[in-house]
Order: sequence, then structure tokens, then C-alpha cells
Amino acid sequence: MAFYSVSVLLFLAAVLSSCYAHKLGMDFHHRFSDKVREWTDSHGLPPAWNPEEAPHGSVEYYQALLKHDLHRHRGRSLASGELYAFARGNKTYEYLGNLHYAYVDLGSPSQIFLVALDTGSPLFWVPCNCKQCAPTSDSSYGNITFRNYNLSASTTSKTISCSSSQCFTDSSTKCSSKTADCTYTIEYGSGNYSSSSSGIIVQDYLYLTKEDSTSNVVYIPILFGCGEVQTGDLLNGGPPNGLMGLSSSNISVPSMIAYNKAISITNSFSMCFGKDGYGRLNFGDVGSKDQNETSLNSNPSAHYNISLTEVVVGTTTNKLSFNAIVDSGTSYSGFTDSIYLKLATSFSAQVSEQRINISGIPFEYCFETSANQANTKIPSVSFATQGGSTFRALYPTVPIYDENTNTQFAYCLGIIQYDINIIGENFLVGQRIVFDIEKQVLGWKPYNCYS
Repeated sequence: MAFYSVSVLLFLAAVLSSCYAHKLGMDFHHRFSDKVREWTDSHGLPPAWNPEEAPHGSVEYYQALLKHDLHRHRGRSLASGELYAFARGNKTYEYLGNLHYAYVDLGSPSQIFLVALDTGSPLFWVPCNCKQCAPTSDSSYGNITFRNYNLSASTTSKTISCSSSQCFTDSSTKCSSKTADCTYTIEYGSGNYSSSSSGIIVQDYLYLTKEDSTSNVVYIPILFGCGEVQTGDLLNGGPPNGLMGLSSSNISVPSMIAYNKAISITNSFSMCFGKDGYGRLNFGDVGSKDQNETSLNSNPSAHYNISLTEVVVGTTTNKLSFNAIVDSGTSYSGFTDSIYLKLATSFSAQVSEQRINISGIPFEYCFETSANQANTKIPSVSFATQGGSTFRALYPTVPIYDENTNTQFAYCLGIIQYDINIIGENFLVGQRIVFDIEKQVLGWKPYNCYS
């Protein structure tokens, strides 16, 4: 029998009334939100993690987020082979930098962690049996004490051996012996920007709330990495308390929950992005009948990739066929040269404000606003997807504030010039995004994440 503490219940996600059955959910928070700032303050983490010197909406704030984006995508190769296997020596190339974090509970009695959420990563791991981990302490957040996962303290934990069918291998990987522990190594980034986590694969209970009128807490046995050794930025400002992989891989958390025969749940999940950094993550959510949808492209890196056929800005339609990654872990949407230029120039041609240059800002197309300006007419930005549905960015611009007076003096089109096409978090805000792995469909709908 698993035990569940009252203090953990207080920090579980608030349950939503829903007409869609068989959903399990949790809250998540933006890395620069008040919730996460309070936690990082209590653990003495550095300014790179918690940029207090960069007020929201200031030039410094956007510089900090752009730095995160560039770090995340540096050296990215989206077509590189197998992502992950549970065996010694096999490496996964994923990319550090996460925007959203959630409290998760593992073990009996439960141990709580603040883990990064990553739709581009397959593996769930937490610091454990630490030989080299990020600094943590017994400093508390509310009435919960954060710590590394302790195998021996959980009555339901078990290690996975190389002889187990749960230790996935491929032709390029081997265990040292059948009786040895199943091990993993996962790498993020490359060169001077590389980080890694390595350790053994374990199984224990993951706790979630049921998204129906009962609001019951359920616990599900799940595989995850016991991260014994972390390197690089994982020791200094990277996700200090673990990372939850949400990709379409068959070893990601959504897939493992769906494979569990003890519950009836589809291999699908949704993320709802609120404007202030609060969000909801619901496993088993297939969305609603009135949502917009498009097919997911087959992608060897397990990223969520869609096909777009038009870029529509205000009254201008640009016929442009291209693929784009939908990545909640990227702050700002970015596009390759020709698409970026068409979108930006179409937008600029339809605004009445004067275009200005702002020193240090990561955005190229910015427009001046006056203090007595009653309203601003912003051209809409949307994309026609394969199949005919329209994806609209509800908030295509970002406001720029004077950090001394806290007044807005400009706004910018929130896109960056990349060497790949990415629909990032700023284009997802205000919407419930459904990642249906089972049907290979991406769904979306404007949504009140707080109701």
C-alpha cells in the first residue's frame, strides 16, 4: 500500500470539472513566475536561474529568455538517430533550457520534486543516490522539504536489471551483464554547452489527481532515471531537481501512463498556457470536438512537428509551405530567413506606429507607443495548417517597459530569426494545446486555463 502525506496533497493540482473522462492532471509554472522564484530563493540558486535584476517586460528580461532559447537550440540536429535506450553507453542528444516546472511526487511515502517539463525530451529523471548533483538543502518551500530521491526510503521502489524486459536496448547498446542494473546516459547540448545526467533506471509510484468529480489521488508505477551524476549546467542553474520528458517517445511519461493497464487513459496530454506563467498539464486529454487539429509529422527525434501551408498577417496571405516544431520549451517563436522576412514585413506594413530600434532587445521589429495612446491596433498572426485548420497566435507581440517608470514605451513582434522553424511558448499562450500521441494529432483551442 502506498502512503500519501497531507502536506503533499496541499500542493497537488486543483481539480477541474471536466466533461472529458479519464484525465490525470497537475499545475505547472513558468521558470520566472513568483512560485518558482520563491522556491529558488529558498534554495539559494544563482541569478542565472532567477533573474531578479530583469523586471518582467524589460529589455533585460527578454535578453534572459533569448539566452535561454539560444542555449536550448545550440547545435541542434533534429534528424539524428535513436533518441534513447535504457542501457550503458547509449546517449541521447537533447537540449538544456526549460521554461515550465511542476511539483511531482514519487515513492511511498511520497517524496516531492520541482521538475522541468520538456516536450522535446523522452526521459524522466530526478537526482538520486547522488555522486555529483546540483546543490540542494533542507530549506523548505511552504511545508514541503525538497531533497534528492531516496530509493531506500520508499517501500515501493525497485531497480531495473539488464535482464528485465523493462530495460530497453537496441543493436548499439549493451549491458555489462544480465544481473547488472539497467543504466542510462542522456546528454543535452554539445561542446562547451553540453550537460548530462546518468544513473540507473528505477520504478516507483508517480502520484496524480483524477480530473473528474471525485478528485481522487491515483498512483501509477512508472520508470524513471535515478540521476547519480549530473554534469555541466545541470550543476549550475539548469533544472536542479529533475526533468520530465513529454515527447512522443514510447518511454516518455505520457506513453508510460497510457501503457498502464490498471487505468483507462489515452496516450495523449494537454498543456494549457496562462498569461501569467500558470498552466495545467493533463494526461489522457484528447481535447474537445470543436478544437482545431492537424496531423503530426513523423519525426525521428520525437519532437512534435507539423506542416504549415500559409502565413496570414492581418489582411495579407503568404503562400509558404514549411514544417515547424511546436515547442513549449522555447520562449519565442522563430523562423528561417524567408518565412521570418515575409511574416515581419507583412506585419510592419500594417501597423501605424513608428518602427524603432531598441538597444539590446532580441526583437528586430519594434514599434513606439506614446503614454497617452488609447489603443494599439495589432495585425493578427495566424497559420494555415495541413488539413485546413487555422492556428492563430493570440499574443503575437511583446510589450516593452521602461524599468525605471514601469510604463510601456514600445511593443515588438515576438519572433526570432532561427535556422529552424519553431512555434514557441509566446504563440501558445491563452490556448489549450493537445499532443495526441495515439492518433498522431496536434489540437488547439483558446481556453481559460484558470477556470
